[in-house]
Amino acid sequence: MIENHNQPKRVLILITVLGLVLLTIGGTYAIFTYVKQGEKENVLKTGTLDFVYDEEKEKMGNVINVKNGLPMSDEEGKSQETDGVFEFNVKATTQGAPIYYEIYLTKDSTSTIPENHVRVYLTEEGKDLVPTSKKEVINSYRDLGISQLSILKEQEGKTLYQGTIDNGQANYQKTYKFRMWLDENANATRNGEWVYGGMNFSVKVNVYASNEELAQPKELYEDGTGANIPDLVEGLIPVTFDTNDKAWKKADVTKEWYDYAKWNWANAVTVEQNQRDSLMKAAPGTEIPMEAINTMWVWIPRYEYDYVGIKTVGGTPVTSVQSDNTEHDCYANPGAIDIKFLSETNNSQGGNYKLHPAFTFGTQELEGFWYAKFEPSSKETCTIKETVENTDCDSLDLTLQIKPNAISWQGIRISTAFLISQNMNSNVTYGFGKTSDVHMSKNNEWGAVAYLSQSEYGKYGNPNYTEANKEIYVNKSNTYVTGNSNGTPSTKETKEGEQYKYDDLTPLGDGQGLAGPGASTTGTVYGIYDMSGGAWERVMGVIEDEEGNPRSGETSSINSGYRGKIANGEYITGRDLPESKYYELYSYGSTVETGCNGNVCYGEALSETSGWYDDRSSWLKISGKQWLMRGGYPFVFYQSGIFGFSGTDGQAYPYNTFRLTLTP
Repeated sequence: MIENHNQPKRVLILITVLGLVLLTIGGTYAIFTYVKQGEKENVLKTGTLDFVYDEEKEKMGNVINVKNGLPMSDEEGKSQETDGVFEFNVKATTQGAPIYYEIYLTKDSTSTIPENHVRVYLTEEGKDLVPTSKKEVINSYRDLGISQLSILKEQEGKTLYQGTIDNGQANYQKTYKFRMWLDENANATRNGEWVYGGMNFSVKVNVYASNEELAQPKELYEDGTGANIPDLVEGLIPVTFDTNDKAWKKADVTKEWYDYAKWNWANAVTVEQNQRDSLMKAAPGTEIPMEAINTMWVWIPRYEYDYVGIKTVGGTPVTSVQSDNTEHDCYANPGAIDIKFLSETNNSQGGNYKLHPAFTFGTQELEGFWYAKFEPSSKETCTIKETVENTDCDSLDLTLQIKPNAISWQGIRISTAFLISQNMNSNVTYGFGKTSDVHMSKNNEWGAVAYLSQSEYGKYGNPNYTEANKEIYVNKSNTYVTGNSNGTPSTKETKEGEQYKYDDLTPLGDGQGLAGPGASTTGTVYGIYDMSGGAWERVMGVIEDEEGNPRSGETSSINSGYRGKIANGEYITGRDLPESKYYELYSYGSTVETGCNGNVCYGEALSETSGWYDDRSSWLKISGKQWLMRGGYPFVFYQSGIFGFSGTDGQAYPYNTFRLTLTP
């Protein structure tokens, strides 16, 4: 029996010791292929407190049960000698032709532990083996080379090793040891419980052989910038945009499907349940129809940034020297933010650089996160009322979607929006697994996107846009249509009338780029939209009360829906606040109203970038409100922008929406 526990106490690793033998003879002219599929699974399970003593092996028939184990470091995993070791042999005799063979893994579809937390290690007679993909042997299962084996009817496997048995060899034999363990970083919690409790990961070790030289295993694509490979959590389908067909198509993850140096951030989608299986299995290049898509996401890789180069004084923007050593007027023409991508979960190298805080989620260090491509909308129609009471949009019964050309979901309280986002984790509509976390965006996650957009990898670095046009074009749709573009930055006179659609690739002239994508964070269709204009977007950022707890809102009838103090100090009841990792709590110093107790709000797109592009900067204490909102809205377009912010009491207003984050 597998039990769930609140903390990562123990791990069960079930390793079958199987004498897997490849025995074949190569003929002079004969062409052959040979496949030996593993007969039993190597299983890593979590969430048990049982312990099996050595003498129990006899009763279980060559099955080693490794229990009482914790998630472990690579050094500990490599050093396993008895527990957690699967030993097998490859034997052959050759006459007239060499034999080429491959050792690879296939994952069972019932596995629930995410691939990036499963570590594997293969040795041959005590020697480390480097896969043909030239990646280190110690690596996550996800990152091993991918082989498409036609003999297995296009079954996808993970290559561990490729070997050659030369012609004329007798009694060739190699003994291999395979180890598998749970990565030490598998420590994420949700609502106080360890998310990996009661989960498993199952693989079979297989051997494939032929007298034809084997093709090299395909590697997952990396764009060369140092950006972490996008973590395609359960439910996500990688996509690219076909400019000729104006359609999203399934990406081939072994080829160039993203390139941050070319302002093409990685995109992925989820699809409706009735089409999920077929589209998941579809070949690369298959169109993913917009009517099948229910959410769209963009990958934000882990990075450090030069915080000295963008620092402003006391929350007030000044003419300063940016990280490109050029003086810029922060109001009209901010400079580039210097960003360096970080590998896996490595930390900042220090100096003038800081790890952006959005990549630390509670106690979990992130390789990156997915950010909603558009403002959310409701699949069903609801009436957005002008009054704050009884709006039928403030409901948990509506179905959230993230798509272009829809009406932003407004008239919803902050607490309802947060619950809607959390409910997506277990809703079969989207297909997410147990270990990903959809939540309402925190302010520092907004900040991470804003800073990346203002770097060489974002719209600021895109040479198709010059001078003031480097600002993200405003969505000035007075009907709050997602993904729209006015074709101009907010600092310029805006055009009236119909807006451009997000995928309108019409060139606007020298230095103005493209009509629709100009409103994205990259200036391409691969960026994130609605971060300038659209509806005001609430984020999970709130000021503290006298006891250091989040405030609820303005009055007993105008508030976020959470319990806590209101403006006059009265305590009101309401929904329970989520864990502290889901929100930022702001305080104030005695003299400088930065929201960070008199200090710089690093990475938050607040004090460091206040007033950039003349975006609205209304501190919570000045506005008299309790919660942060970002980006502006159509009727103050001249102050709208990705660096703009103001305050809200969290009530279910029209023209207020929210943004979502998907954390692996």
